[in-house]
Amino acid sequence: MLHLVKLGNIVDVDATLDAIKNSIYNFSCVENPVEIVVKSQEPDPIDVEKIYNEIKKDPVDAYYTTNPFSVHPSENGVDFNISLDDAKSLVTAELKEEYSIPLKFISPKVTTNMIGTEAFPDLLASYSTRFSTADKNRTTNITLAARKVNGTVLMPGEIFSYNKVVGARTIAAGYKEAGVYVNGKVTTGIGGGICQVSSTLYNAAIYANLDIVQRTNHMFVSSYVPISRDATVSYGSLDFQFKNNRKYPIKIVCSVSGGVCSFQIFGMKQDDDYQVEISSYQTGSSATSIYSVAYKILKRNGAVVSKQLLSKDTYKKH
Repeated sequence: MLHLVKLGNIVDVDATLDAIKNSIYNFSCVENPVEIVVKSQEPDPIDVEKIYNEIKKDPVDAYYTTNPFSVHPSENGVDFNISLDDAKSLVTAELKEEYSIPLKFISPKVTTNMIGTEAFPDLLASYSTRFSTADKNRTTNITLAARKVNGTVLMPGEIFSYNKVVGARTIAAGYKEAGVYVNGKVTTGIGGGICQVSSTLYNAAIYANLDIVQRTNHMFVSSYVPISRDATVSYGSLDFQFKNNRKYPIKIVCSVSGGVCSFQIFGMKQDDDYQVEISSYQTGSSATSIYSVAYKILKRNGAVVSKQLLSKDTYKKH
């Protein structure tokens, strides 16, 4: 948005310095504050060509190097969505409070997700879960969500957000009604089943020893992963997030076939990598609830180095 030039005020430096000096010489600054002197000034006229040169950015293709190993992510380009001459004419056509010049984003020819697994030579972790293909709608939802996640590349320090990557689960996006839990009851909802995708990815992320940023357990114990190893999601409220805490980028590969949802996380192995095990079990119960915990155990050469609490969870009984 370009705004109309308007008269403004700036500090009159010379006059203000003179006022400060006079105040000091007359010792009046002890009792009376020195006022900053301002003066009116016309702003610079709108320079459309200057604005264009500041905004315009060519797209950058993703690429990788092997010596040294590095992945260079893609970048979107930005440009006016009208010609520069049309933009200039728009500003000079009539006097208005503000002007709006439409922009467009330009996608690179090679995005980061297009870089093949050759740039991510090592399998860091994998995890799979099973589901019944007899439920066609649930299968559709799992497949759609997995496709959204498949190929995602995370640079070092970048955080993966399941809701951001998968997006809203709507009929327009192709999602179907399938079984979900709402207020403690089994019902149907758009996108039912995608929590199996997030839960499968959750386990793969743990095995890759990535930092879990946000995770919430289901209301009831899930059938497709061990207790305390699920990650429920709900667009706009509950998200599943993890961070690439490694030195190199990682790539998430997902496939859904024959009733199996599989995740693989590729990257480059490091000298400080550990073997990762997950231990989860029920710790107690009441008339209405089930209590459980999950730990991440890090090993090196078969010896336990650390045991980290992942979560303490409470589930409702059916």
